[in-house]
Amino acid sequence: MDVFINKLLGKVGLVRKSSISTSSSLGGSDPFAIWRGSKKISVEKAMGVYSGWVYTAVRAIAEEIGRIPFHLFQIKKDGSIEELFDHDLLNLLFAPNPHHTGYELKYNTLAHLELGGNSYWLLDGVKNDTDQPRNIYWLSPKYMTVEKGEIPEIVKGYTYRIGSKTTKYQPHEILHIRYPDPNDPFEGIGTVQSIAQWIDADNYATEFNRRFFLNGARIGGFLESENARTPEQLEFLKKSFEEIYKGVENAYKIAALPKGTSYKEGQSKIKDMDFANLQRDSRDKILAGFRVPKTTLGAAESDTNRATAETADFVFAARTIKPKMELLVTFLNERLVPRYGDDIYLDFDNPVPENREQRIKEMEAATGKQPVISINEAREQYFTLPPIENGDAVRGDLMKQPIGEPEKRRKNVVNIKTKNGRTIPKTRFALNLKRRKDASKEIAGCLVDEVKKIGEDAEKIKERAQQGIAELNDEQYEAIWKVFITRISPFEKRQVEALRDFNSKQKDEVLKNLESALKALPAEKAINPDDLFKKGEWVGVLVDLETPILTELYEEEGSAAAEFLGFDDLNILTPANKKALDESVELMAESYNESTLKLLKKKLEEGQREGLPLEELKETVRSVYAFSDEVRAERVARTETFRIANKATKDAWKETEVVKTIKWYTAQDERVDPEICAPLHGKVISIEDNFFNKGDEIELSNGGTFKVDYDDVGSPPIHVSCRCYMRPEEISID
Repeated sequence: MDVFINKLLGKVGLVRKSSISTSSSLGGSDPFAIWRGSKKISVEKAMGVYSGWVYTAVRAIAEEIGRIPFHLFQIKKDGSIEELFDHDLLNLLFAPNPHHTGYELKYNTLAHLELGGNSYWLLDGVKNDTDQPRNIYWLSPKYMTVEKGEIPEIVKGYTYRIGSKTTKYQPHEILHIRYPDPNDPFEGIGTVQSIAQWIDADNYATEFNRRFFLNGARIGGFLESENARTPEQLEFLKKSFEEIYKGVENAYKIAALPKGTSYKEGQSKIKDMDFANLQRDSRDKILAGFRVPKTTLGAAESDTNRATAETADFVFAARTIKPKMELLVTFLNERLVPRYGDDIYLDFDNPVPENREQRIKEMEAATGKQPVISINEAREQYFTLPPIENGDAVRGDLMKQPIGEPEKRRKNVVNIKTKNGRTIPKTRFALNLKRRKDASKEIAGCLVDEVKKIGEDAEKIKERAQQGIAELNDEQYEAIWKVFITRISPFEKRQVEALRDFNSKQKDEVLKNLESALKALPAEKAINPDDLFKKGEWVGVLVDLETPILTELYEEEGSAAAEFLGFDDLNILTPANKKALDESVELMAESYNESTLKLLKKKLEEGQREGLPLEELKETVRSVYAFSDEVRAERVARTETFRIANKATKDAWKETEVVKTIKWYTAQDERVDPEICAPLHGKVISIEDNFFNKGDEIELSNGGTFKVDYDDVGSPPIHVSCRCYMRPEEISID
C-alpha cells in the first residue's frame, strides 16, 4: 500500500509528508555546524574544528608560548632572590617524559586551552599532594570527564575514557589548567567554544564556494508545477525539493524534476553575495576572538609596513601571549611548584618587545640629551670592537669635555675571533677562572673563622684547622658544598657544549650510513648497530673531547680539596691517578655511545615495522639526537662533573695522608632523592675503601633495591644527576 501511494504522489511531483525529514539542514548531523544556541559546545566538537583560520590562530599562539623559557627563583632567608639554573623542576619541564619535549608540553597545553578551555597534565608517580612527579604526560581534553563534588571539595576525581578503556585518576594526579568560565566552576571555556557562530559562518562560506567549483552549476530560483494545485501541495513539493537540494552539502547538484514541474532561476548570482568580503569578515572575527593580528599570520593587506608590523607584534605579545603565560605560570606556582619547596617560584621571559623609542625619549629627558655611556662601552656593546685609547670617558656637548671618569674602570676584556671574523668577548670560563681560584683559597680562611667561633686559642688555630672540619654541623658544611657547586658548574656547561658538538658530527655520520644500514638486513627489518657508526672510533672521538675538560676539572678540584685541609701546591695527578682518570673517561665514552646505538636501533626498527619511508626514518634519527642534545647531554655532563670532582677530592685527601675516614654528604634541601641518597647521608667509610662495589644492591627506603651496575662507587655520585658530596670524618695530623 505504501509503495502504491508513493508512486501515485510521485506522478504529480509530490512525496509523503512522513518521508520528509523534519530536521533542518542547519542542525542535526550537519557537519559544518558546531554552535547550538546559547549552550557551550562540547570539547570534542570544539577540538574537531582544528583547521583553517582556527588552526592558524591556535598554532601562532602555541608556537609563541612554546618558545618562552621558564625561570626558577628561590627566596633566600635574608629576603633576597636568587635564580636557580640547575633544579629537578626545570629538568622536568624541559623534558617532561622520555617521549616529548618541554616545547611540546607548552604547545599542546595552549592548543588544548584555546580549543576546549581545559588542559590536563598527568603527574606520573605521585601518591599525594606533595610527591614530585617522575614524568608529565598531557591528556586529551575530549576524553576527560571531571567528577564534580560539593564545596569545598569541588572535584572528586577525573575519568579518562577512550573507547572501552576507562582510567580513574585522583585529584592529586592531575594538574588541571583551564581558561576560567564564569558559568562553570569545574571546567574552563575555550576560544573556539566562545566564537562557534563565527566559525560556522566561515565554514559555510568556504564550503559554499568549494561546491561551486566542484559541481559547476547553480540552483536557486522558483518551482512551477501543473499538478500541484493547492497551497498544501506546493508546500509538500517545496519541502521534498529542499530535502534533496537545499543545504551547503547539496549546493550546485544537478536537479531531476518531476513531471509537470519546472524550475526558474533566481536573479542572485554568486558575485552578488560578495563572498570575498564575507569570508574576510569571518576571518577577522575569528582572529579577533583569538586576539591574533592578521600581520602575525602574514594575512594583512599589502599596505602593511614595518611600523604597523612591529605594532602588531607588540599588541600580540602584550595582549595575548603575556596574559596566557601568566595564567599558565599561576597554575604551576599553585599546583606544581609547592611539591618542590615553599621558597621557590616560576617566572618567564617577558615576551613584550621593548619600546625602544619611548625608552630613548625617557633617557634623553632624564639626562638632558647628554651621553650616558663612553665610546669604548658603545664599541663593545653594539659593535663588539676592542677599546680605543682615551675612550673610557663620557663626554658632553660643551666643548666635548669629560663629564666624569667611571667610578670603576672596566677590566680588559680578552677577545676571541669567530669563524666569520667577528670579535666577541670571551666570557664565562675565562673571566670566572680567577673567581673560582679565589673561592678555593677562601675555604681555608672560612674554616679558620669557624674554628675561632668554637673557641680555639689563636696559637692552635693552624694546628687544629683540619680537626675543626669534623666539628662543623651539616648546616655549616652546606656553605662548603655550595662553593664546590660554584667551582664545578662551568665545567658542566663546557661538557654539555662538547657533547652537543659530538652529537652533531655523529648524527651526520649516521644519516650518511642509514640507507645502506637499512638494506643490510631487509628481511628481518633489523638494524646492525655497527652499520650506523663504528663505536670504537666514536668512543675515541668522545674521549679526545672530554679528556682535556675533565683533566682540568680533576686538577683544580684536587688543589681545592688539598687547600681545604691547609695543604698548598699538592699535585694529585700522579701516574696512578692519571690512569684511573683516563679509565673513568673511557668508561663514560663507551657507555654514552652504547646508549646512543641502543636508542637508534630501537627507534629505527620500530619505524621499519611501521613501514616508514627513508625520509621519515631520517627524521627519527634527527629526533634521537635532538633528545640527546636536550636531555642526555645535560644529564651525562652533570653526572660526570660530580663524579670526577668527587674523585679528585677523595684522591687529594688520600694524598695528604691525614684523612682516615670520609662521610657521605647530601645537599640540605628538598631535591635530595628520598629513596637512594637521603639514607646514605652520614655513611662513613675508610679513605681506602669504596662506598659500594659494582654489583652491590642497595636497599631503598621504599622497600625496593638499587643495583650498582655502572662502576665502583668510591665517591659520589650514586645515580644519574646525583648532587652528593663528601666530607672528612676522622682526621689525624700525627
